[in-house]
Amino acid sequence: MIVLVGSEKGGVGKSTIAAHAAVRLSMTGKPTLLVDTDPQTTSASWAAARRLHQPDLAPVDSRKITGDIRSSIKELAQSYGHIVIDCGGADSVALRSGMLIANRLIIPSRVARRDLETLRHVSALVQTANEQRQSSGLNPILARVVFNMTRALPNFWTRIDAAKEVIEAMGLGVSQYPIVDRVSYDDSQHEGGTVFDSSADHKAYEEMQRVLQALLRKKQPE
Repeated sequence: MIVLVGSEKGGVGKSTIAAHAAVRLSMTGKPTLLVDTDPQTTSASWAAARRLHQPDLAPVDSRKITGDIRSSIKELAQSYGHIVIDCGGADSVALRSGMLIANRLIIPSRVARRDLETLRHVSALVQTANEQRQSSGLNPILARVVFNMTRALPNFWTRIDAAKEVIEAMGLGVSQYPIVDRVSYDDSQHEGGTVFDSSADHKAYEEMQRVLQALLRKKQPE
């Protein structure tokens, strides 16, 4: 499986979700690669720290690739069972080309109105990519927005439901499970870890497990 994690908005948790997706897929026993296309190299640095400090945990290899990533990903897919691609927070050649080769697109977003507005253009990019994929005889990329950094408050669900309606009106699907803003996500990534590698925060573990199982399962609900 090739999973693209991307958005045009910075600071929405793309690298955190990409790292957790890579570890979760690695836990299946298949060789897993985390590709970093962001000049900030957050994911590549995290993967290097994991290899150095956590060699006994589920292994995640990494590569840094920029520009049109299609040929490189096709070649790497011959050696890896799973590839997770972390794109930077911008409309880029890597993001657009990634949409043409990935099976899944995870689009992290906060519920803030200005963050939601950037998804309008992302939706247009997905539509264009799927038109190109169809002309090449490929299945469409399955794109899902996942709300990140939400609040664990009952009244916040009203905001989530309203944001979901806005995004679905743009033509994008939305994950049924949000991710709460928990310090354990940040703390766990010290020295290349994730919440999957520790039982310190079982709520975070179960939450991320539920989110990724829904986003990455082979058959998606209609």
